[in-house]
Amino acid sequence: MTADKISTATPNNEVGAIITRSRRVVLDVSFGEMATWIKSGSAGDVVWYNSKNDEYGVWNVEAGEGWPIACDMIVTSHTIDGTLESTTATNLVWASTAPRIGN
Repeated sequence: MTADKISTATPNNEVGAIITRSRRVVLDVSFGEMATWIKSGSAGDVVWYNSKNDEYGVWNVEAGEGWPIACDMIVTSHTIDGTLESTTATNLVWASTAPRIGN
């Protein structure tokens, strides 16, 4: 039995999460697009912002761990539900998944 080759016209939701762009995080600077993954080089908290729904969130990560988080900025700190949360994880990288692979 053989497997079909990935079609460049197939949406990612049919082939899985495929990273098509990644960059290092600069705190408090928008990525310019919506990231779908965040990876951390150290353990700590990550405070993220999603401008599409004006939502801040916080996630605790382990060193080397990656998470599917839809955001377009990692912020230094923000008050969430009355609690000041701060990004303490370091060496962060964001990645996005294009809606279509290829051209």
